[in-house]
Amino acid sequence: MRHTLLVLTALTGLLAGCSTANQNAGLTLSPNGVVIPADQVDAADTSSLTVQTEKDLQAGQVVISDEGDGLVRRITSVQTQSITQVGTQVVRKVYLKTEDASLEEAIASGNADLDFGTLQIGDASLVQSVPGVQAEAITGKITLKNVTFTPVQGVTITLNGSVTQSLDPTFRLQFANNKVRLFEAGIAGTLSSELKASVTTTGKATLSMATEQTLASYSLKRAFLVGAVPVVVVIEPRLVAGAGAGADKAITVNAGVAPSLSVNLGARYDGSTGQWSSLSNQPAFKASLNPSFSYSAPGGGQGQVYAKLVLDVKFYGVVGPSLEAKPFANLSISANTPTQASLAGGLSGTGALKAGFKVLGKGLDTQYALPTVSSSQTFTCSSSGCSTN
Repeated sequence: MRHTLLVLTALTGLLAGCSTANQNAGLTLSPNGVVIPADQVDAADTSSLTVQTEKDLQAGQVVISDEGDGLVRRITSVQTQSITQVGTQVVRKVYLKTEDASLEEAIASGNADLDFGTLQIGDASLVQSVPGVQAEAITGKITLKNVTFTPVQGVTITLNGSVTQSLDPTFRLQFANNKVRLFEAGIAGTLSSELKASVTTTGKATLSMATEQTLASYSLKRAFLVGAVPVVVVIEPRLVAGAGAGADKAITVNAGVAPSLSVNLGARYDGSTGQWSSLSNQPAFKASLNPSFSYSAPGGGQGQVYAKLVLDVKFYGVVGPSLEAKPFANLSISANTPTQASLAGGLSGTGALKAGFKVLGKGLDTQYALPTVSSSQTFTCSSSGCSTN
């Protein structure tokens, strides 16, 4: 039976399943807050829980648990299904009707600095991917092989290369007087890419907006134990490639860049003002872009390719901030000088928060668009090489 040794193992199980937060000040529960570890949850859906616990649960209490992707629920009714004596303790199997609640209804005060750790994107965390995409968790490298786009009729773009990341997401939570005083979400580290694009058109083609395709998606979970309270964070990285092009006639050109940049993106919520603000810095180049350009059928045209890494963040199963870092290459060829190209490459970063993210606190139920930060370098290229503008 799952709960035979409930009394002896409940706390041990919770500690084993959680990482300890950097900040040891802990989170202090309100009188109506109650922690139920995942190993005490038999079943959970959007409106109910079945648990086996020694706690005397009551309607109005707010449950915090690391079950699944984590949950924060207010109990609306309690139905005891069975009672078992385990030593000197009474263990109840209880069916709970629940509704959505926020963490500030269960947390009186405290601080939590959460370091998620460098993203280990690999087969173990893979949710889905298209053929030709392979991730190596140890190196942080995601390889792209012959990813093809057709943004408009008569235009084919083939993308090869890789994206390598060593990104470390961090979060800060501060509570005071049962309110969120501060919340921060950010990513910092290095993002490098090698983007090589082949653009072929069968004739004149109108310049298109970039067509996007999700190449791979992953899911990574951390449960941080802050005092006795589990704070559950799930990050869902997605590698998304995009491409668009246009030309004045049939052309075949190849272009590439290999940017390596430092990334620092983030957003802050100030509970005293109820406002969001940006914590992002401009990306900084760590190495040359190593641009390349060649053609077999020259002509005038424009093209854009990118491979962005999008990090969707969930707290207790609710989608919160989304942060994205996008290495890119833009190609422009004048019809008057079709054997020469302007090639720009770099990285842009942005993010967003959609209305509905209130699992931490009611005041966070606000839509916010993170301002874009961007760094790029531009080159003039021909078949003999590229020079900085």
